[in-house]
Amino acid sequence: MITNSFDRRLNRIQWQPSAVPTPEIVDGILNVRPMPDLRGAALTLFGAILGILIGVGLKGMVIPGTTWGPNSGLTGAIVGSLSFAGLGLSVPLAALGAYWHKRRPWLLQFSSMNLLMIVVILLS
Repeated sequence: MITNSFDRRLNRIQWQPSAVPTPEIVDGILNVRPMPDLRGAALTLFGAILGILIGVGLKGMVIPGTTWGPNSGLTGAIVGSLSFAGLGLSVPLAALGAYWHKRRPWLLQFSSMNLLMIVVILLS
């Protein structure tokens, strides 16, 4: 009895089962999806690249034969000064990023990756 009543109702509204979603359903699902935030990834990548540059500058200062290594003159002084300045700024920046992680999460992403790359290059 219930099945016959249900089938009659379906016949009255002329409903046909289909496995293909309607365009309205597809558009509704696609519009709900949030766009990824690439700003965090860009800051992390920039921190990694800057950390690699600082780490290579620091590591190259002690390796003989590099352009800015021991006894290289003005080039060594410039690269060494920039590398030490970068290291000197990276440590307080990481501490500040850890302190302000709720207000400015981008600073923690940048500074932690920067300091991590410096440490990895210096330890390798």
